[in-house]
Amino acid sequence: MSNLDNLKQRAFKGVFTLSFRRIILKVIDTFGVIFLARTLPQETFGIFAIVTFIVFTFLAFFSDVGLGAALIQKKEELDLKDIRTTFTIQQLLVTFLMLIAWVVSPYVSNIYDLGSQGMWLIRALSFSIFLTSFKTIPSILLERKLRFDILIIPEILETVAYNGIAVFMAFKGYGVWSLAVAVLARTFLGAVSLNIIAPWKMGWGFDKKSIKGLLSFGVPYQLNSLLALLKDNITPTVIAFFYGPVAVGFLNLAQNISSRPMEIITIVSRITFPTYSRIQHDKARLRRWLEKSTHLMSILYFPAVTGLMVTSTSLLQYLYADKSDKWLPALPALLWLLAAALPVIVTTTYTNALYALGKPKVVLKLMVLYTLMTWGIGLPMIKYVGFVGITITIFIITYLTFPLVIREMNKVVKVNTLNSIRIPLLASLVMASTIFLFNKFFVTSLFTLILAIILGIIVYSILIYTLDGKFLKAEVKNILANSFKKS
Repeated sequence: MSNLDNLKQRAFKGVFTLSFRRIILKVIDTFGVIFLARTLPQETFGIFAIVTFIVFTFLAFFSDVGLGAALIQKKEELDLKDIRTTFTIQQLLVTFLMLIAWVVSPYVSNIYDLGSQGMWLIRALSFSIFLTSFKTIPSILLERKLRFDILIIPEILETVAYNGIAVFMAFKGYGVWSLAVAVLARTFLGAVSLNIIAPWKMGWGFDKKSIKGLLSFGVPYQLNSLLALLKDNITPTVIAFFYGPVAVGFLNLAQNISSRPMEIITIVSRITFPTYSRIQHDKARLRRWLEKSTHLMSILYFPAVTGLMVTSTSLLQYLYADKSDKWLPALPALLWLLAAALPVIVTTTYTNALYALGKPKVVLKLMVLYTLMTWGIGLPMIKYVGFVGITITIFIITYLTFPLVIREMNKVVKVNTLNSIRIPLLASLVMASTIFLFNKFFVTSLFTLILAIILGIIVYSILIYTLDGKFLKAEVKNILANSFKKS
């Protein structure tokens, strides 16, 4: 078996195993969020979102300088010097960040009016950054080998632990601490299990040659992440400051729901990033894989997004609340975010491909534009429209920059974007129209909402089979053959 055929087989196995198990995990996650949304007040969601931003988004950003991504992208085999250099730098960074979190937590808590509870939440959760540093190397080693069948094991433990503890403690009345304790337990179990299933010769070291090579990719990659940090976090900064935790709670739930279809892209991207990196020299093969992966993801992604759009009101009333208007203020934000999500299937896939092709500077330029537009348009929109203004801003920027991403991708590898998404998008729009009518006249409870979803699945399945049956039969046969074939 050739190296490329073996790579293809491992990629198919990765998609199959990761998709199947990831779906189960997200079902558990979704039920956990639903229960918590029904049990906890909006303000608790907002406080936790603010604290997790400070710890997991802001502080955690500085715990890595792009070395992890550089190790995954590296063409050559990794040696122990590369691995230990990365581990050592990260350990130094996370220890320093924990000290910073302890010192600045009282001041940050005062800025957002979180009280002593907020201060101790920041301190407690900062320890999880230290625990996360022990997950980095085992994860990288497994991802480079496309061993997602093994990598999923700690994710199962983490998901079950987090949701079980969070739901139990919320039911017992521990409020925001139920989420904090659940996060710490999840991180600890993940770190322990990863090092058991993917042990490595843990140790410290610093090699100048290794660090120089890794930083050449890692620094642009991390600068892009910094811009993403600035771009994506107006909610827990500006909105939290002006509108308080309740508004952040509404936005947090809207983002949680709207991001569910993104899991489809996340699953495939975790496999395609290292896969594209391995075939970056073969542009013809890369083009075929890009077009096919975009098309296959679209088949699942578009109906998920359009289905959420037309049932969003009923979801907030009957699923995330018990026949109440508790979460309805989040509806406008949710609709704008879902509308903005449609092109993401293309932009995220192409961005990951550009990374895999060793073009982080191209993505960096795009991210500079995103960030300037987000703050330039977002701040006035938040001021004059309210907290929903940021979601309108995301919508505007997404559609203005969509052609730019396609253009940059075509400079490297010419792909037929429209042909990749045309059929799934058409079938999804027809399905959404059917659900919209049913939802408008018949959905009055959780049971009838479930019936609407089932109807949508049936209608879409018939449409996609009719329009795209030949392609699907061939691809399903190919996927199954490669997924179960012995290496």
